Amino acid sequence: MQLTKPGAISLALHALTANLFVAVAADAQDTRPPSVESAEAPSVNSDLANDQGLTRLDSAILFYQEAGGRIRATEPVVSGVLNGTAGETLSVRIVADSLTGATPNGAAPWTGPQTFTTPANKPGSTTTVTTASGGSTLVTLPGSGLTARQYTTPAGQLPVDAGFRDERIGVDGACSTPIAENTRVSVGGAYSAERDYRSGSLNAGITQDLNQKNTTLSLSANVEFDRSFPYFGTPTPLTEMSAAQKGPAQTKTVYSLVAGVTQVMNRHWLTQLSYSYGDSSGYQTDPYRILSVVDPTTGAPLTYLYESRPRSRTRQSLYWSNKIALGPTVTEISARGYEDSWGVKSITAEISERVPITSWLYVEPQARYYSQSAADFFRSYLISGQALPAYASSDSRLGKFDAETYGLKLGMKVGGSGEFYVLGEDYQQNGRNGSSTAPGGLAILNTFTGVKATSIMVGYTFAFY
Repeated sequence: MQLTKPGAISLALHALTANLFVAVAADAQDTRPPSVESAEAPSVNSDLANDQGLTRLDSAILFYQEAGGRIRATEPVVSGVLNGTAGETLSVRIVADSLTGATPNGAAPWTGPQTFTTPANKPGSTTTVTTASGGSTLVTLPGSGLTARQYTTPAGQLPVDAGFRDERIGVDGACSTPIAENTRVSVGGAYSAERDYRSGSLNAGITQDLNQKNTTLSLSANVEFDRSFPYFGTPTPLTEMSAAQKGPAQTKTVYSLVAGVTQVMNRHWLTQLSYSYGDSSGYQTDPYRILSVVDPTTGAPLTYLYESRPRSRTRQSLYWSNKIALGPTVTEISARGYEDSWGVKSITAEISERVPITSWLYVEPQARYYSQSAADFFRSYLISGQALPAYASSDSRLGKFDAETYGLKLGMKVGGSGEFYVLGEDYQQNGRNGSSTAPGGLAILNTFTGVKATSIMVGYTFAFY
């Protein structure tokens, strides 16, 4: 199953640096708690003030759990940055994800039980994809001879597919070098593979220092190529959910551009402003997500259709970040505005405060607020008898909601150049898609499928010449 992952669409909301070497395809929704951040975490020690000739290694692991028995993830990451003596740098990162649990399938809840039927085999294969261990059973459909996977959601509960499982491995790297006294260029690339998805990207960037290096201009570009091949094939949008095998694999291409300026305001204040633009074309529908088609009077589900999203999308965002040192503490404050051609608009505000406890220990409380409007084609369900829209999705990540994240990071100096750190975060989306005007029993049900989750990240970083 394809998920929004930091390797594919990086938000980079914590980065306050002039080196915007990796262009980001600005994404609308910060719909998940932050995953493993950059391995280049700030260190509590200042023993290694000169980066030239320095090698920095970092390893971390993220444990993530959604409430209600939903998605559980384990994500280890290893990265390294090598700084040459002439100002050149080389960075590499390897990350792996393992996800299990239950994920909403897009259908609306109902006052009675609901049974869902999906393909059980890969196209051209007799090997079953899942068994009853995932909360589903294999059945032979009468009159068709098809082997199908079925699972049932109890009355009043949000429909979820409890058999969800996925793994991903990704690698990205970049190198940069000065080409003049105040000019630096970089190139990089990334690749990630899931069971049913592949993504590869290339990027290039340039930065220019001005004003005695108190001002830095940056420009970077990225191109990404994705391929989606669901285990049962790609369904035709807005066709009925069934056990039949679907169509061929689909592709998507994303182009993005980031332009930014970083300014040293004074000895205590560093600020950054950046603008990003992205354009994606191709297959952008979630092949596993469905919508309920309900009775206009009772609200009871009559059938289920695969969702449909536009094949083109443009995004743009404006990001402002500040790092302020007052006494021994360092405060980071940022804000981000976003809009896209699907009708989604969002704002993000974030603040963190790094407070040293001793020369070898610090704490960093942090908070983040996010709010977005719904996509033009967002629907909690469709009404039987009404004309089908061209596009429709019940994915709550495309709906209207607010999200709050509260976290606390603890860092401890280890040896002369090492740091051990732990970050705990609590994340919750808030929204309601139910309505008193909904037909029948749906009027008393909340169709919002938002996430409440807790994550813990543990890491260790060290450096040497």
